[in-house]
Amino acid sequence: MPTQLVVKNVFRNRRRTLLTVASVAVSTFLLSVFCATYRYIGAPPTPRGFDLVLLVAPRTSLMTPLPLSYEERIRKIPGVAAVSPINMVDAFYGGQDTIIFALACDPVTIFQVRSDWRLPEDQRRAFVREKVALVCSRKTAEKYGWKVGDRIQLRSGGYHVSLDLILRGIYSSEEDESLMAFHWDYLNDAQGRPNKPGAFWVMARNAQEAPRLMQTIDAEFRNSDVETRTQPMKQFVLDFLAMLGNVKLILVSVSGAVVFAILLIVANTMGMSIRERTAEFAVLRALGFRTKQVLGLLAAESLAISLVGSGLGCLMASILFALTAGYQIGGAMPIYVQVDAATVGVALGAAIAIGLLSTAIPAYRASRLGIAQALRFVG
Repeated sequence: MPTQLVVKNVFRNRRRTLLTVASVAVSTFLLSVFCATYRYIGAPPTPRGFDLVLLVAPRTSLMTPLPLSYEERIRKIPGVAAVSPINMVDAFYGGQDTIIFALACDPVTIFQVRSDWRLPEDQRRAFVREKVALVCSRKTAEKYGWKVGDRIQLRSGGYHVSLDLILRGIYSSEEDESLMAFHWDYLNDAQGRPNKPGAFWVMARNAQEAPRLMQTIDAEFRNSDVETRTQPMKQFVLDFLAMLGNVKLILVSVSGAVVFAILLIVANTMGMSIRERTAEFAVLRALGFRTKQVLGLLAAESLAISLVGSGLGCLMASILFALTAGYQIGGAMPIYVQVDAATVGVALGAAIAIGLLSTAIPAYRASRLGIAQALRFVG
């Protein structure tokens, strides 16, 4: 009987219910988007292989290249498992103006760093042994209709070179499918062998070696023509996001204002619905319903509307992030924001709290009226 009353009252004014659910969904959607983005900026996930990877970059500016001779000096430092010169290349294919970012790197080290890349062993070997070989993600291959063995001609505006490569491998990954990779030596040849990588990837033998390696590498090149700054790749990602400014403060301010405004509208709508039904509550009490039962029915109605609306909001946020997965911040770093359990918990908690609070005050007032007085109440 109580469940039937709740369902009947929820659908008694379908237009109002739908609009209220939509309002809760929009507010929850915005709250989920802002919370998930906030959490991502504070602690962005990095591929599994990056745990032991250090980035050796110029201390003064990322635009300053490093001498290739640094590679051999780094390789001789105890605790170094692998070294690779790297350059991030902005690649354009055909007449399209969409950038496909490619890593010019050591063909062996790339699979140690990106251990999440999965491809057949024969494709891996073909990529390693051929200087003009290219490996790309499954999504990129599907987008452009590429197949293994195809000759791929790319152009780079930043490096002012044309790249004539052969696709030797197509990888899949659960973490990131936005990159391509080819031999750093090929890029160096295409540029006329300046021997100037943008940075180096250094793999430590274990996590305990990493702090010592950072200090040792920077000490090795102190007072050199180009001094270095060595840091974990995770820290580099955080520093890159910090370059965007105080995004966290902006997110908190905007999300707080928008969500608060929408939830006020939702609270007012729910409160108005209860005030209009004060006489009905008096009838229920006259029929023998206790005050607690009436308040429970109202709370159940508000919870039903809040939960449906917040569930839709979280679903919409998840769909948005799924559609934008791999979008590159500043054209360089792909982002993969997810609506995790903590974000869903915050969104559901906020929706449930506003639903109950918006119901509690007018419902309590209505329950305090005498039955005769409540029957004469007109709003």
